Amino acid sequence: MISVRVTQNQMTRTFLRHMNTNLERLSKSEERMTGQKYRKSAENISDTARAYRVRQELFDNETYTTNIRDADAKLSSAEANLNSINSIMVTAREQIILRGMNDTNKLQRINLAQELTGNLDEIIQFANSEFSGRYLFDGSENGVPPFAAGEDGMLTYHGIPVDYLYTNDKGQICYLKEIDPNNQNDSSKDGKVVDYYGKDANDVDIKDGLTANPPTVREYVIPEDIPQYVDIGSGITMDGNRVVDRTAFNLTFSGLKMLGFGKTEDGIPKNVYSQLKDAIDELNKENGEFDRSHMEDISNTMKVSTEDLRLNIIDIGTKTQFLEKTLEGLENDNENLTKLQQKLEVADMAKESINWKMYNSIMMATYQFGSKVVPTSLMDFLQ
Repeated sequence: MISVRVTQNQMTRTFLRHMNTNLERLSKSEERMTGQKYRKSAENISDTARAYRVRQELFDNETYTTNIRDADAKLSSAEANLNSINSIMVTAREQIILRGMNDTNKLQRINLAQELTGNLDEIIQFANSEFSGRYLFDGSENGVPPFAAGEDGMLTYHGIPVDYLYTNDKGQICYLKEIDPNNQNDSSKDGKVVDYYGKDANDVDIKDGLTANPPTVREYVIPEDIPQYVDIGSGITMDGNRVVDRTAFNLTFSGLKMLGFGKTEDGIPKNVYSQLKDAIDELNKENGEFDRSHMEDISNTMKVSTEDLRLNIIDIGTKTQFLEKTLEGLENDNENLTKLQQKLEVADMAKESINWKMYNSIMMATYQFGSKVVPTSLMDFLQ
């Protein structure tokens, strides 16, 4: 049988090793009692890596949520203003214009015309509505109201008569201007805007395009419909300097397309403002000059315009519904991510309270044991 002699130094070293281990456990338990599961990534590398990914996802979702709520507010504002314009047009057609078509009394027609006149300013006001410092229905966003009444009372879009606009073969909204054929440095700021249904300087019909030779009119594209995309978490993708449509939410509203532009083949304006203006002019005519058939044409075109406007409003409602569903999905994701984050980063306080009591009891027992085997001078120092 071999006997082993345990020296005082061995007992002291063993005691100090166990005491440091127990003290470290107690200290970490006290740190976790503050709610933090760990202070350094080295303590739990796996959970730390997952926690950072969860934090990034939560940050991204918060950004998407903010974008969606801002977009939803803008859609709601656009919908409210378009509803107001639509209400004006429906009321004007059903309660005033249809009455005026059958009224043979000039005074009565003039009174009806006066009722309509107040609606013109209201339409411009709604068409120039602002949201967050920007004009809702101005794709070009150049900082000035897009719609105004010209000197002749005609509605203009950035100074271009809306009735003179048309769509070219590329689907672009354009207008024509008379130019000096000898001026090679022609600017879109020079020259006179030409009615698309009129004649050029050589009295050549330009309804079907630029037919004059040499050309005395030039085509310019209207500065509108610059896309405004919002990232709502669909994985926004770029194709060169262009955003891929399906990967982002387009918040552009074309006031021209919603209110209408150009004329029908019968010369009736397609925009709601000019339709009211034409109706007012017709109602103010003398009995012998009043043209009931023209009023019927205006009424029929106005009906088409209000239906188109209603479709645009429905389209906005569809977009709003899509955003609401996307927001609901993000909120559910946030709830699940928050729970996962707590699991990865936040200590279980009930469990940690038990651990702390256990480690504290072990530490007290360690001190008691040390008082028996460690010299008194060292124990006094440790305590």
